[in-house]
Amino acid sequence: MLNLPEHYAQLLGLDESWHVDDVDLSIDDNRVTIYLHAVSGSQRNCSGCGAIRPLKDHAPSRQWRHLDTMQFETVLVASIPRTKCPDCAVKTCSVPWAEPHGRFTLMFEAFAIRVLQAASSMDRARALLGLSWDAVHRSLSGRLSEA
Repeated sequence: MLNLPEHYAQLLGLDESWHVDDVDLSIDDNRVTIYLHAVSGSQRNCSGCGAIRPLKDHAPSRQWRHLDTMQFETVLVASIPRTKCPDCAVKTCSVPWAEPHGRFTLMFEAFAIRVLQAASSMDRARALLGLSWDAVHRSLSGRLSEA
């Protein structure tokens, strides 16, 4: 039987380069927070050119909204590795769950687009997703036209 971090790693589809450190359930906040870290390694792919480059450091911790876990808002938190590339300078590595600079996971964005397409109004979709008007407009409106 899987322990909770292994369970979430499997649900997130993480490969061996990422590890779930902890899963925090806050009943009061209706939130599940999943803490991830990049498994130690001296090299990563440069997000600029794709070449294998040495690891420089880690960017400050970030968070992404993910699909809800049994009606609990689910948030991923991770500090992303950065590479030092002679061609591209220092670059933050890509993560498998989100677009660069994104605030939502790819899975949440795909779900949100389906909700936006099916809802009778943007305001109803926003309420169902638990997002502010600005978050929907800034982060998802462009993707809706791509779908």
